[in-house]
Amino acid sequence: MIQPAAPLSPQSRPLYFLLMLSLLGPCASSFAGQAQKWDQVPEAVRATILANGGTKEGRLDKESEKINGMVVYEAVGKDKKGREVDLVITSDGKLAETKDDDAPDRATEQAARNKTLLKNLTFSHPRDITNRWLPLASLKQDILEGTEGDAKIRIERTTKPDVHRTFKFGKQTFDSLAVEDREMENGELSEVALDFFAQADNGTVLYLGEEVDEYKTGKITSHSGSWMLGKDTKKPGIIIPGQPQVGDHFRSEDVSKSIREDDEVVSSNESVTTPAGSFTNCIKVKESLADGAIEYKYYAAGVGVVREQPSVGDVLLKSHTTAR
Repeated sequence: MIQPAAPLSPQSRPLYFLLMLSLLGPCASSFAGQAQKWDQVPEAVRATILANGGTKEGRLDKESEKINGMVVYEAVGKDKKGREVDLVITSDGKLAETKDDDAPDRATEQAARNKTLLKNLTFSHPRDITNRWLPLASLKQDILEGTEGDAKIRIERTTKPDVHRTFKFGKQTFDSLAVEDREMENGELSEVALDFFAQADNGTVLYLGEEVDEYKTGKITSHSGSWMLGKDTKKPGIIIPGQPQVGDHFRSEDVSKSIREDDEVVSSNESVTTPAGSFTNCIKVKESLADGAIEYKYYAAGVGVVREQPSVGDVLLKSHTTAR
């Protein structure tokens, strides 16, 4: 590698780094990173990430390349327009480069991973949803309460075992399990959604569609967000893989530009305290919505969702009752 004749000043390092990229070719602009935990990187690097729109939960890699002899980290941040970008940061906290040219590659990689998770699925008992992180077959009702923005939120999540709807994926036709979500904002009904799920034999729980009624002052005003596998899309969503691991990427909705959600398992050791109890070793899933918003869900083994964290607010499990 070409070395500078004299040590570079902090101001010139980014320019030098870009020059090296142009000399080394495309392979130098796409680092082979090793995933890092937040507390594994220098404090100066963490400060730069936070100052450039990143979060503690975002992707954070230690790269194999070095800049002027310093270790390099790559993290996810946001530009002035709120778009996701990659931050290239040296170990002393200097921002060497901001790049967004990896976005198409990330989208392609995401689609490939999702396709792999959906490959060769079989459905012997699709309504018997026993995935330890989302055991809907044994759920009678969950009630969650909290806030989103300025609104007080209450969600009544109830299984509807008498409701049946058949779907087809690949060459297989199978039944589904329906779950109703009734959402109240400030004591007033705002939405009723009937969601349809099925579990593959490998434990993966698929999201097959939803019927949505949006309310205002007691009257239905819209069905925005409704979709069904076979009608609006050929791709089912994945709510949770059979054996979720940190770093897993999947799409819970893959319908259109406005109905799409990219998910990632970002932690598997979260502790959550709720009115319904305290839960340890929870899985934390980052949800990237079609409008650019970021939300999080926390899953407790044997229970399901115990915390929903919108961009502003917090919704916690208040009660959990089972059917058996």
